[in-house]
Amino acid sequence: RNIFKVKKSNAEKSKKMEKEEKFFRQTFMYNKEINVINTATAECSVPSKRTVDLPVTAGEQLDVIDVTEGSAVICRNSEGRYGYVLVEHLNFR
Repeated sequence: RNIFKVKKSNAEKSKKMEKEEKFFRQTFMYNKEINVINTATAECSVPSKRTVDLPVTAGEQLDVIDVTEGSAVICRNSEGRYGYVLVEHLNFR
């Protein structure tokens, strides 16, 4: 019975990640292929001020998806949420 619960939760997580990706593509008008170009760790906790910002907690691992013209990069967290994070809050080691 536990096997079925695991499969169900993975399916739910996959569905949630698809929904987050769809929201990201619509909000950011992002039509490129999503590729992870780097990984980074958040150095400090930062709440989101706008809907396009990704709230991060200190020590959280993030996938860097794209760089922007300013001092922010587009990142994805482990829950599949996307948003801008300032480079000064990230550690790329």
